[in-house]
Amino acid sequence: MKLYTVLIILLAVFVVIGASLEYYSNNFNDQKTIKVAYLPTDHSAALLVAKYNKTYENNGLNVKTVQISTGSNIVDAVASGDVDIGYVGITPAMQGISKGVPIKVVGSVNMVGSGIVVQPNSTITSPADLKDKKIATPGVSSIQQVLLVYELQKYNITQKDVDLLSINVFNIPSSLAAKKVDAYISYEPFVSMAPYRGIGQVLIYSDDILEDHPCCVIITREDFIEQHPQELNTFLQIHKNSTEYVNTHLNDTAYILTQELTTNEELEDMSLQHIRFVYSVDKAYQDNVLNFMNIEIKMGYLKSNLTSDQIFDTQFLGG
Repeated sequence: MKLYTVLIILLAVFVVIGASLEYYSNNFNDQKTIKVAYLPTDHSAALLVAKYNKTYENNGLNVKTVQISTGSNIVDAVASGDVDIGYVGITPAMQGISKGVPIKVVGSVNMVGSGIVVQPNSTITSPADLKDKKIATPGVSSIQQVLLVYELQKYNITQKDVDLLSINVFNIPSSLAAKKVDAYISYEPFVSMAPYRGIGQVLIYSDDILEDHPCCVIITREDFIEQHPQELNTFLQIHKNSTEYVNTHLNDTAYILTQELTTNEELEDMSLQHIRFVYSVDKAYQDNVLNFMNIEIKMGYLKSNLTSDQIFDTQFLGG
């Protein structure tokens, strides 16, 4: 009888412990930190606005943002699991997918928003004048370098005809000011930064290089989609709402960007005029990306065609 009583007590203890473990396990899963990598650019405004306004916290998400200086490094960080989500240019995203990296584009971020900058009194008055010049870019895998080379080809200028230098984006404007380069291409706010500081002038905006071109997107690993669909859906719906907020509250967004990127509100007001913020990966957006992919293939930045299904997961923001 005593043995029976002891067994009953032990069983009850195990039930309580099991329930406690399940509770703490569920609580841990609910509070999983979602690590999000982004470039130091105004293109990431929707992410930074949601962070500043504590929208993630208010919707039960624990989001940690990590600033990384190049798109290819963000793709690597997402692929390795160091981060879960990345705000990154479409060029490094497609390059990763073409190499078998198990990631998908789950949302769009912006269109256009880059530009070529030259010195204030430069003799360079047209992209045709860039031949034999030193030009800084944010990196070989950046969409900015693709746009630059695409523009140069219009004037029969090849990569061999220019000296392309990959420079950390924070140092690009100062390299122009110090006359270490003749020109640069970058993303905002580093485009508007040159005329704002009086160290350069915009030669051409990227919308005039390739009208309505896609730029940054949201990527994540396929296993993150499978294992955390609810959290990802919440995150992407916040991205959608935050994008709509950005588009209707440019002044507030400019202020928030000064807090998150340590810039200047007047500069941000200038910069935001040259970016179109989006979120959908609907059919029209997919077609736009595929058209851009074909340009990259012709230029040698991609070796083979990708299908929409290979690039996108549209279950969250597909239109």
